[in-house]
Amino acid sequence: MASGKSTIAAEIAGHTGLPHLDLDNLFWGAGWTPVDPMTFQNRARDVLCAETWIADGNYGGPVGEMLLGHAELAIWLDLPLRTCLPRLLKRSFRRAARGEELFAGNQETFRHLVARDSILLWGPAHHRQHRRRWHQHLGPDKPHGLPVLHLTRSTVVAPELRAMSLLPPATRVVAPCRTR
Repeated sequence: MASGKSTIAAEIAGHTGLPHLDLDNLFWGAGWTPVDPMTFQNRARDVLCAETWIADGNYGGPVGEMLLGHAELAIWLDLPLRTCLPRLLKRSFRRAARGEELFAGNQETFRHLVARDSILLWGPAHHRQHRRRWHQHLGPDKPHGLPVLHLTRSTVVAPELRAMSLLPPATRVVAPCRTR
């Protein structure tokens, strides 16, 4: 939730030329209705059959296992709630104000943001649970041999990914010299 998964995946895809798979696009139907589990699994299976890809999402269960089973590297953005919550608020209010279309034509609206099932309530309420789940799957005692890049601070994300050539080198902006 608002750790930067989609943004980072899109940046890596843009830099590497890998196709970008956003699992939310496969999961959500019209009217913020999840597709049935078999449809979600079949959609994911079809896309993961490609030779190369970069995927983002926060899904466990059969789709999460399928993803980990096909991946060569997992990048775990395990950021604290104090980092994610302000991002979530800013992103959600921006999307609502602009009427941005998301998955399957869905939009976050101000009415949706104050509803019982609002992402603004759901995200913080599930943050700890998601961290525990991913620790089981991606932590030191993980059940598979998949390499995991575990990033716990937002300040190290870009430098670590640049060091692996997954993002382009940083560009330095140098102010022009002033002469008298």
